[in-house]
Amino acid sequence: MNHCYLFIGPSASGKTTLAEATFRPEQKIISYTTRNPRVAEEHGRDYYFVTKKQFKQMVIQDAFAEYDVYDGHYYGIAKETLRHALTLGDCYDPITATGFLNLYQAFGEQMIPVWINISRDTIIQRLKKRASPEELARRLALYQEDQENYDRLKQIPQLIEIDGEASLASMVHELRQRLN
Repeated sequence: MNHCYLFIGPSASGKTTLAEATFRPEQKIISYTTRNPRVAEEHGRDYYFVTKKQFKQMVIQDAFAEYDVYDGHYYGIAKETLRHALTLGDCYDPITATGFLNLYQAFGEQMIPVWINISRDTIIQRLKKRASPEELARRLALYQEDQENYDRLKQIPQLIEIDGEASLASMVHELRQRLN
């Protein structure tokens, strides 16, 4: 059975970095989002960047396997995108805990949660490098919510927990050991 590894953790925990270092680019599920692209992100490679109107139309059309709002922006994985990826092999995507739980309910054990454990202090250090003071405060408010979601994820037997305080090489090694 093919699996979709869904990377979950606080903002700036390294979800995307770890996922991209572990899997091949063609294994990525391209999600939809209403947020603006970050520097070096490309439409169709990192996300499908759409307007809120377009996103809501897709919701009405029941196009999403899951969708959620995080930090004021919509994120979602299209049903067809996920189904197609699973026919090709294992896949991955960074996602919210709520998004994961919705997918787990629909697809069961094909969905594997990968939680990045990381301290609040490390998050602050990372965000100070790339966020304004307002954005830092907003993201730190989300940190507590993310930690509460972690308690829900601990109920999933397939949960893979990764030490987000470790080096990227150590995190990749740890994850690859768990995958084999």
